[in-house]
Amino acid sequence: MQNLLPLRFRLLHFLSTVDKANVDQLMDGLRAEYGNESQFTKAKFKNHALSMKANAVIDEVELGVTPDGELDVYYCINDEGRKLLASYLPEEYKS
Repeated sequence: MQNLLPLRFRLLHFLSTVDKANVDQLMDGLRAEYGNESQFTKAKFKNHALSMKANAVIDEVELGVTPDGELDVYYCINDEGRKLLASYLPEEYKS
């Protein structure tokens, strides 16, 4: 079994495996690994995404509105994020 990465870094890694994802898709993709942790909340995932965007390792690629009237932001990893992963991602996560 793989060791769990810090959630923010795992989110970045997940984004490297898809074209784009919103917070709900990020949560769905990582539920099996992190679903039982206290940090597994929509608010925390949004905060992580905003922080990674502010640190210029992901970009917003699409905006929309959910049926509930909530802003729906899709993110993708950028070149800086890929460089970060290349430098620090453990071998067991590399495909």
